[in-house]
Amino acid sequence: MRDKQVIQEVELDKDRMTLGRKVHNDIVIAHAAVSGEHAVLTLMMDGVCLEDQGSTNGTYLNGQRISRCMLEDHDVVTVGKCQFEFHAGPRAHKSVTPAGAGATIATISVRTGPNAGKVLSLDKPVSTLGRPGVQVAAITRQGDAYFFSHVDGQRAPLVNGRPVGKTAQRLADGDAIELAGVNMVFAHTAG
Repeated sequence: MRDKQVIQEVELDKDRMTLGRKVHNDIVIAHAAVSGEHAVLTLMMDGVCLEDQGSTNGTYLNGQRISRCMLEDHDVVTVGKCQFEFHAGPRAHKSVTPAGAGATIATISVRTGPNAGKVLSLDKPVSTLGRPGVQVAAITRQGDAYFFSHVDGQRAPLVNGRPVGKTAQRLADGDAIELAGVNMVFAHTAG
C-alpha cells in the first residue's frame, strides 16, 4: 500500500522470497528509500519469518524497527514509504502423488514444543523447518528421496542423536530429528 491505496497484492508462493529495489528480487519496490536487497520472507512450518537484510532505512513491523520476527495475521510491515499488510491464509499441505511416479509424500510429525501433534506433509521441493536465528534446516525432495541439511544456526541439528554434517543427509523412515529444541519424526514409506 502507498498512501493507504492498495497498489499490488503478492502471494507468498515460494519458501523464500526476497524484497528490495533491484529487479532480481521476488518483490520489487522501485523506491530510493528501499535497499537493493532489503528483506527476506521465509515460509516456516509455523508461519512466515520476516528478516531485514541490513537495509539502510530499516524494516518496521507495526511501527517498530525489527531485524527478524515471525509475522501474524494483519501485521503491517513498512519498507521505505510502502506498507504491506500481511494476511495469513490457509496453508495447504496436500499429499500429491507425481503422475506415473508411484511415489508417496513423506511427513514430519512434531513430538514436542508448541506445535506438538502437528504433521507436516513434505510435498514441496524444499521444506524449511526451525526457528530463524536459532536453528534452521531444510528438507529437499528429490524424486522419492528426502535429504536433510543444516541451513542456519551455530549448532547443527541432530538426526538420530548425531549432528548433521556439512553435506545433506538422506532421511530414512522413522529417523528422529532434533531441531531448535523440538523433537520430530520423519515418516516415509516408498510407494
